[in-house]
Amino acid sequence: MARRGGHLVTRILHGEQTFTYHRLAHAGDVLLFESRIADIYDKKGGALDFVVRETRVTNQKGEHVADLRSVIVQRNG
Repeated sequence: MARRGGHLVTRILHGEQTFTYHRLAHAGDVLLFESRIADIYDKKGGALDFVVRETRVTNQKGEHVADLRSVIVQRNG
């Protein structure tokens, strides 16, 4: 089985993804994506681990363009 970063790829699931837009991005804009791990938690007695990543997007002027949020789930066991 393929491993990536110490995890079995077959145990990783896409849990959720949201996008909140604050202004338009235009052709030629330079966008900066700054991500952070906002939360890590488990459910079902540790059978599932959840990693929440939040990303803030700004343009070359420092204007807030968007917020992205994704949840990745790892099945354990």
